[in-house]
Amino acid sequence: MSSRISRILVATIILSTVTAAGTRQPKIAVSELERRINALVNGERRSGNLNPLDLDQKLSKIARAHSQDMANRGFFNHVNPDGEKPWDRLSRAGYSCPQTSGENIFQNNLYSRVTINGNRKSYDWNSLEQIAGSTVSGWMHSSGHRKNILNRAYRKTGIGAAIGVHGQVFITQMFCG
Repeated sequence: MSSRISRILVATIILSTVTAAGTRQPKIAVSELERRINALVNGERRSGNLNPLDLDQKLSKIARAHSQDMANRGFFNHVNPDGEKPWDRLSRAGYSCPQTSGENIFQNNLYSRVTINGNRKSYDWNSLEQIAGSTVSGWMHSSGHRKNILNRAYRKTGIGAAIGVHGQVFITQMFCG
């Protein structure tokens, strides 16, 4: 096969992918994403013979604020650019954990791939279920995050998500025991 024919075939395949992928971004309801992540985390806890975590709205509000801060200021870290740590955020919000606290963060994306053809971009959009599933899977494949999810001392959790301007999905999960 000549290289010219190969290029034509490759171009045809790429064009088909662009057409099939579509460009319409799905609506992701952040509150539903948070609930789904919580359900998956509790599924992991049940698999480990642990009690499910109670979803605490005040803890979720603190987690959501950290996710929004990461999205707004373009950083990804447990410590914000002002040096504020997870326990500082809890304290500032007047939230007290009697025994222990912890935090998981994850950066996901609204899309898994972007294809560029000339001036046209086409996205392979992730569903809410894909975002929730890959987030929890990512945490469970990381020893520190997994340890938080399966920690017997934790009784409550808060989950907060925010979507950045470039399609990043920032997720924070706080734990309290």
